[in-house]
Amino acid sequence: MSKFVRPAAEGADPFGTVQLRRGVLDAWAASPARFREDANAEEDLALGGYRDRLVVELAQNAADAAARAGVPGRLRLTLRDGVLVAANTGAPLDAAGVESLSTLRASAKRDTPDSSVGRFGV
Repeated sequence: MSKFVRPAAEGADPFGTVQLRRGVLDAWAASPARFREDANAEEDLALGGYRDRLVVELAQNAADAAARAGVPGRLRLTLRDGVLVAANTGAPLDAAGVESLSTLRASAKRDTPDSSVGRFGV
C-alpha cells in the first residue's frame, strides 16, 4: 500500500480547499438557481443510478492512480466505527484531483491522453 499522506500542519491548506469552498458558496449566493441545479443533480446521482457505485468509483480511482504511477494497482477499504477509509497504490492525490472530487462531472482525468477509467467525474 502507498504511504498515507499525513495531515498538514494546523492551518495549512495544501489543496486549496478553503478557496474551493469559498468559490462554490459565492456562486450559490450569486445564483440560487445554480444552487438548486447542483442540489438536484446531487440528489439524482445519490438516489439514481450512482447510489450503489461507491466501491466501484473508489476502485476506478485506484486503478487510474496506479496507471499514472506505472505500478500494480492495489486498493484497501477499511470500515471502522462508521468511517470508510480507502487507500491505494499509485500516484498521490493532487490539487486538481481534490478539486474534481469536490465537483460533479468535472473530472481532471478528462484532459489526460490515457484511457482513464474514472474520467467522468461522478
